[in-house]
Amino acid sequence: MYRVIIKPKAEREFGKLSKELQKKFYKAFKELSINLFNLPQLKKIEGTRRGYRLRIGRWRILFTLFAKEKRIEIVDIFLKKSEKDYTKRIKLLE
Repeated sequence: MYRVIIKPKAEREFGKLSKELQKKFYKAFKELSINLFNLPQLKKIEGTRRGYRLRIGRWRILFTLFAKEKRIEIVDIFLKKSEKDYTKRIKLLE
């Protein structure tokens, strides 16, 4: 089981979401901690060592995986609008 840590930027974005979306994201955080690699919406982000994203509809959860420490750090939550959304946020994953 992985420990999920939400970084301040992601926490601010999470706070702006509707209660309904917050429930979906909270459920996704629990799934990440238990079934990390059994999620079909999970994808490694190219160009990073530890960067991953989880898709929830048009929303994305960006996180860094520290496998040895069994830790996941959620660095950002955003609504995907274009492919450039990832390039703008890649520095958060390092």
